[in-house]
Amino acid sequence: MKINIIGGGPAGLYFAILIKKLNPQHAVTVVERDSPNATFGWGIVFSETTLDNLAQHDRETYDEFVKACQMRDYVVVQHKGETLRIAGNPIA
Repeated sequence: MKINIIGGGPAGLYFAILIKKLNPQHAVTVVERDSPNATFGWGIVFSETTLDNLAQHDRETYDEFVKACQMRDYVVVQHKGETLRIAGNPIA
C-alpha cells in the first residue's frame, strides 16, 4: 500500500513509524512544506504520562526518543521581572 502523510510534525512522523512497523511492505512518504533544517525556535513538551505510554507501547521508539531529549523535572515561569521555578513536573 502507498501511504502519503501530509505534515512532518510529531503526529505525522510517529504515524509513519507506526504504520511501517505494522506492515514494513507499505510505501510510506512524509511530505513537509519546510526544509529539514527549518526550525522556528519552539519545542514540544511531552508529559510524564505521555512518555510512560510511549515506553509501554513502543519501547524501541521511546529509547531513541529519550536519547535526543532534554529531560526536566521542573518548569521556570518568568513574569514581571520575577522568576519562579516549579518542581515536580517531569517533562521531555
